[in-house]
Amino acid sequence: VSQSRYHESAPKSTSSNWRQLIGTAEGIRTNAYWDSCGRVWTIGKGSTTHPDGTPVKKGDVISPKQADQYMEHFVTSRVIPTYEKKIPNWSKMNPNQQNALISFGYNVGENFYGAPGFETITRALSSEQNWGDVPGALALYNKAKDPEDPSGKRKVVLPGLVTRRKNEGTVWSSPVN
Repeated sequence: VSQSRYHESAPKSTSSNWRQLIGTAEGIRTNAYWDSCGRVWTIGKGSTTHPDGTPVKKGDVISPKQADQYMEHFVTSRVIPTYEKKIPNWSKMNPNQQNALISFGYNVGENFYGAPGFETITRALSSEQNWGDVPGALALYNKAKDPEDPSGKRKVVLPGLVTRRKNEGTVWSSPVN
């Protein structure tokens, strides 16, 4: 996921502010760690797979530059192409709106649109007339599996997700300079 590859494959209208949104929310870890909420090995800036598709495993180590490349690869090869196909009027969204959704999908998965559990954000994105509802809809997705619950069924509000969703909503609503 090199930054130069982003510019080759991403829509020209999308700025690179999603990098800052994701990087701020995810932080960076160069050694693989167990994500107790997602219950998966993770590395870099929230990557659960290497660019070749192999899962991250205990003991994996990458450089900070590779962390950026992993994030870039996921966004440009999975998130943006999925949105171009699935989200109505993706191409009509301004760069800030696209950036907010790229960050959201990087966190919850690029196939959220139309998926069970994502009815509110799907409805908000379904037509331009509903776009004013997007920040509030984003704010609802602030829970993750409780790491203390062995069943994985109970969800808890995570302060980091509250902040992330607020930031995504603010970016969505911000005018383009």
